[in-house]
Amino acid sequence: MKTIVRFPAESRLNQNNMIFNKIIFAVLIIFPSFSAFSQSVKKPEVFVLSTLHQHHAESKYYSFETLSKIVEKLRPDVLAVELTPADLASRRDQKTKQEYQKSIFPLVDRHRFKTVAMEPAEPKFSEMVSLIRDSEKDLKEKTPEKAAAFSLYVETLYDYLFEFWDSPRAVNSARTDAFFEVKHEYQNALFDERQKRGWENWNAHFLSQILDVAKTNPGKRVVVTVGAEHSFWLRKRLRENEEVKFLEAEKILK
Repeated sequence: MKTIVRFPAESRLNQNNMIFNKIIFAVLIIFPSFSAFSQSVKKPEVFVLSTLHQHHAESKYYSFETLSKIVEKLRPDVLAVELTPADLASRRDQKTKQEYQKSIFPLVDRHRFKTVAMEPAEPKFSEMVSLIRDSEKDLKEKTPEKAAAFSLYVETLYDYLFEFWDSPRAVNSARTDAFFEVKHEYQNALFDERQKRGWENWNAHFLSQILDVAKTNPGKRVVVTVGAEHSFWLRKRLRENEEVKFLEAEKILK
């Protein structure tokens, strides 16, 4: 009969293997529960709803009342709105963004929607606005013919869009987003770099606020109300973000 001699190092190695095997066994038992937990935590849903600001008052197909009904049907857990924290808190009437006093605030009162502001507080708000306004002022003063050409282009574009828009779905369509993306590419080429930086910073701040509120509301639905010119930029980034479930407007709106 052959005698097997075990050396101390070999014995320690076997003990280490036994410990390792126990750890692997424990992980295999525990892992399914971690997997089930991760699957039970659903991604937050995000829906971007383009608004027409004061033009809702003139629209037969997308009135303030229609906007209210759409938001109600979307059943948001959180509303992310195109206001500063101060304007949201005070509910000050908006000269341009009239959808807030005429649609959104009454809905918030009726349904107790949680609401968060997307625009930055001061002084960041004025810093961003100044970039865009100063760029526009310089173009008008230095090359008024370019400023006039751009103004005519914007007027023509909106004349076409108000003819094309025959439903909230059309306002929120990929076609509308494409028109505004082209507009901003032309705008960025025409104005100096402050124009692009101002718009990019503005949209990036919106996106940051949306993702922050989505992160703190897993499994909930965040509805973003924002002017139509911002939507193409936001939709593109949100589609690419794996932390949220982005809801396509054209699949939901009529």
